[in-house]
Amino acid sequence: MKIVALVDHEVRTEADPQFESQSKDEHGMMERCVIQALRRRGYETLALPFGPDVRKTMDALAEHSPQLVFNLTEHFEGDRRKDSHVAALLELLHLPFTGTGPSGLMLCRDKATCKRVLGYHRIRVPQFWSVPLEKNRPAGRVHYPVIAKPVYEDGSDGISLASIVHTDEELRERLRMIHERMKQPVICEEYVEGRELYVGILGNDRLSALPPRELRFGNTEGDGPHIATSRVKWDKAYRKKWKIEYTDAELPQPLVDRIARISKRIYGLLSLRDYARIDLRLTAANEVVFLEANPNPDLSPDDDLALSAIKGGMEYDALIGRIAQLAARRSGLSGEVKE
Repeated sequence: MKIVALVDHEVRTEADPQFESQSKDEHGMMERCVIQALRRRGYETLALPFGPDVRKTMDALAEHSPQLVFNLTEHFEGDRRKDSHVAALLELLHLPFTGTGPSGLMLCRDKATCKRVLGYHRIRVPQFWSVPLEKNRPAGRVHYPVIAKPVYEDGSDGISLASIVHTDEELRERLRMIHERMKQPVICEEYVEGRELYVGILGNDRLSALPPRELRFGNTEGDGPHIATSRVKWDKAYRKKWKIEYTDAELPQPLVDRIARISKRIYGLLSLRDYARIDLRLTAANEVVFLEANPNPDLSPDDDLALSAIKGGMEYDALIGRIAQLAARRSGLSGEVKE
């Protein structure tokens, strides 16, 4: 099967346009790992950057005529809200592609709407207030502490220790900063004390939940972090300083099974496809609270989804092949996909 790996424009370099290097440079690492895994699985795989000239990208897709597009894009022109536009374009071109479609991407991108949908279906979500750009406070009475964060970002962008606010004054300052710097609405969520869990889901008609991972905060004394801030996610030295680690979650099997059932239900309600990651908090009373859904989680070999798959007995190359297989079968290409 001929695959085009569609990548964000800035991760492709002239020195290695087809991601053939074995370099350990973190620039484009995920893309390189996925593309090389596909090739090791026997797929003819070509890397193609999306943008900045959309017509040029469309012409290249028509020229290469892939049977499947492995969609690794996360934004367009720096705007993460346009990840759904890329998926919509692929649909208009009648090109089968991996991952969630435009409706699911838009739903997961808008944190407030996402939580309204899940709350309607009786999934436990934090109490929250949405504050549009033209407002400087939430409507109604706020119960502190809350976490104030941008509505449309992911990867913990715009989240720091200052995101947890305890007073009206702190909240106004955080709202002003996000509105001015990030030019988007703010969601103010009830802070939920508990363990932070990440659950990978694979599948379409039949879903598989991977073993849960946990972001463990080892030192929360004083100024220590206890939420997944941008520094926690991206700064290894910072994690080492505060004894923070991503690790396999140690939970009793009945609780693992319940978390898996809830995560699968969320996956279906949000129109997710092929693969995704569900972020949760587990309270001291073992109540499962939804935080976010990531429809295009990092597929690097050392990130949570791949490590969960390995814990569940699926090696990295098999995981990447499985995602391609799921998308192909969903698109009616089952006869051309290898196990």
